[in-house]
Amino acid sequence: MTLLDGLLIFLALIVIYGIAVYILHKKGILKKYNVSLYGPALMWRTERGIRFLERRARRTRLWRVLGNASIVLCFITMILMTALIIWTAWTVLGFTAAQRQALPGPEVALVIPGINPILPIEYIGYILVGIIIAIVVHEFSHGILTLVSKFKVKSLGVLYLIVPIGAFCEPDEEEVKKAPIAPRMRIYSVGPAANFAVTVLCIFIFSCLLMSSVQPAHTGAVVFAVDSDSPVTDIGLTRGSIITSLNGTAITNATEYFKAWNHTTANQTVTINYMVEGRSYSRNITLGDKYAEYAKRNSTYTNNVSYIGKGYTGVQSIIRDEFFSEYITVLKNPFAEFPRGILTFYSIPIVGYFVGYNPLVSPFTNSFTITGPLGVIPPSVFWMLVNCIYWIFWLNLAFLLFNVLPMVPLDGGFLFTDGVRAAVQRIKRGITEEKREAIVKNVSLAISLVILVLLVLPFFVKYF
Repeated sequence: MTLLDGLLIFLALIVIYGIAVYILHKKGILKKYNVSLYGPALMWRTERGIRFLERRARRTRLWRVLGNASIVLCFITMILMTALIIWTAWTVLGFTAAQRQALPGPEVALVIPGINPILPIEYIGYILVGIIIAIVVHEFSHGILTLVSKFKVKSLGVLYLIVPIGAFCEPDEEEVKKAPIAPRMRIYSVGPAANFAVTVLCIFIFSCLLMSSVQPAHTGAVVFAVDSDSPVTDIGLTRGSIITSLNGTAITNATEYFKAWNHTTANQTVTINYMVEGRSYSRNITLGDKYAEYAKRNSTYTNNVSYIGKGYTGVQSIIRDEFFSEYITVLKNPFAEFPRGILTFYSIPIVGYFVGYNPLVSPFTNSFTITGPLGVIPPSVFWMLVNCIYWIFWLNLAFLLFNVLPMVPLDGGFLFTDGVRAAVQRIKRGITEEKREAIVKNVSLAISLVILVLLVLPFFVKYF
């Protein structure tokens, strides 16, 4: 799907959504169910759930300790994220024109499956589950700390813009504004901290409980891509297949496959053994001429006269052994070689977009087998569970990292503002409250604008 196609679909959905909202508003249905407009979004308010939060908020001492720890966590993450976006902006500004053109556009900033290329439409179920969990734990945590601080929670609710795009816990704003800085900072910081807790829990479930049961299906060369209308496509060898033998030579890795292949000739009939979805196959294929086949596919291959008479199988590329091993290691322990391991783990959808390899989806899951007690689970169900946990992790971490940025109206922006306010109170003790608030407002606004520019720059630099 091109960017234009995605935008047209998005605009069509917005138009349909707008018409539906207008009709429901005119008929009084929105008001009947306590739904109101909040800009272009729908805001559904309810008092249901407040009792649940009140019961959770009874352990006030524990929640205050967690709130204080959340402040520290958020400020550390805020500094790291600010440094990261500065480094990212500086790096992309140094890109060549060709490198800038290869960058994705602003569509990657939209959390809309099918529009954002990193969030394919086929993952929409996982993504919606991840978004809902991220929103609920984030806002419920804000609500609990609001009650712990003895402030009133007027309502809970959900924001809709075609799909749920947010949730909210609506405190009494006047009470919060008049509150001391410390309780207010605990309220702001606990939401991202709750997302952090879910992130850690998901990593534990994913790696320790699920991926510990996953092993390579067989030693061999894992196929990354095959050419259409080639010898191997005629026998059903596809991406994710594992080649275990070629022309009588056992294959245990990619290097051995290439060595065996280089000893073949055009029009030679060879036996190739391979595995697909755990089943072994042995087939005879007649090889093509490497030079002639590469000439047909000049957009894919660089040809050479030395290829004349060499054998051609149609296997376009093999996953490098070290690349495959690295992902196995990272999936089982994302903290291996920290911070590289966790960065690789989080970047799986991004690598899937740019490179095309995602070890968590078919056909590449065919390269693995499920062992131990979890081996009784059907593979399709097992990998569905794996992907669901992964996307809950991914989206909760995304919520955390985005929300801690020192930019109003994010939690990090309000937290940063209160941090500036506390610093000004300590440094400039003799100034009036009006002057103090003016300094705080100007500093927060300036930082918010700088962060906003740094955020959007990588998405638009390709158009400069």
